[in-house]
Amino acid sequence: MEFDKSRVYTAVNADELKIGSKVIVADTLASLKEKVTNDDTSKLICILSSEDTEYRFHVDCSDYALAYLVEGPDEKYLIWEDLDLLDMIQRKGDVDDIAVVTRISNEPDNTNTHICAGGEWLSDEDLKEWEKVDVRSIQ
Repeated sequence: MEFDKSRVYTAVNADELKIGSKVIVADTLASLKEKVTNDDTSKLICILSSEDTEYRFHVDCSDYALAYLVEGPDEKYLIWEDLDLLDMIQRKGDVDDIAVVTRISNEPDNTNTHICAGGEWLSDEDLKEWEKVDVRSIQ
């Protein structure tokens, strides 16, 4: 794959990259260019919200300074930034598993857990199994 600098994301524009995108990550520009040439892709798990860190891209249990967008996410799924207090969420395919968002933490941590719903903290990965529901649609 040919390197295109317009596809590079840094701490400055990290929030513009969509969770679940197919990316190539590295800590240096030289390493990123080499990985792009070798098509060494991963799936972006989350972007650390703290602007105090240079390593904002979380992939495969590690954080990186640079991300190169290969393609956007395959499907739209719930992310913690989509939720507000008292929103209702439902586990996909399970009409009986409904929870209310009772706490939101935007503090960065190593588990990428920001939402408390139904008495348990849900990680960004957990939220992929949930969808936001309108209270009027629940019977």
